[in-house]
Amino acid sequence: MSRSRSDSPRSVVTDRVFWIGLAAIAVGLAVFVLLFNYAIMPIWTRHDATVAVPDVREMEPAEAERSLLLSGLEGTYDEQPYNPNVAPDIVVEQSPVAGTQVKPGRRIYYYVNVSPKELVPVPRVVSLSEGTARTEIEEAGLAVGRVEMDTVRTPYENTVTRQEPGEERQVPIGTRLTLWISPGVDNSREVTVPNVVGVSATEARDRLRSVGLFVDSPRAEGGEVVRQEPERGERLNPGEEVRIYTE
Repeated sequence: MSRSRSDSPRSVVTDRVFWIGLAAIAVGLAVFVLLFNYAIMPIWTRHDATVAVPDVREMEPAEAERSLLLSGLEGTYDEQPYNPNVAPDIVVEQSPVAGTQVKPGRRIYYYVNVSPKELVPVPRVVSLSEGTARTEIEEAGLAVGRVEMDTVRTPYENTVTRQEPGEERQVPIGTRLTLWISPGVDNSREVTVPNVVGVSATEARDRLRSVGLFVDSPRAEGGEVVRQEPERGERLNPGEEVRIYTE
């Protein structure tokens, strides 16, 4: 009787190799799953990894930052209002507190008792161009923070209409000012100049600004308005200037 090809020695060997290979793949997959679950995943997620927050109180900010970095943590600096009963320019508080167990990379906030800075007066930059205002602010030891477009119009585009903090306020060196700048004159329409003679300088400014006209006249502060230019009844574009004079 002849033997079928499936029963030949070569076929038996091929089947055995197939099943051995399949078993090896299954074992390999099982080993990979075990390694992934119990070795790779914990490392990747740092599931069980924690570090103790170091105590950075009474350190200088640079030293505190270095200590946190060496512990695998991130530091965020913030200033506290100056307390004369505590040494200046050192960390006085931190959050979380020292010894807390946290994940690596956690952000730690530390608060510094910053010594008072020299105070300087804020210059008046209203009515100046933005560029000139920046120069005067920087020469005073201050800086420009935000610059925003205002709805108040002036005779010239990009002139300063408002400032914060206001002029002559005493502020620490390095303080950032917010400036508002003008979009310029609105040539699409006209308004009538109101009469402001006989009223206070403050009321005169309010009346003129309410119709969209610009008034600077920094010397007209007290008393009543005795003269205005242009006079009442004239037609101007919003943003054009009316000057007022007081006694």
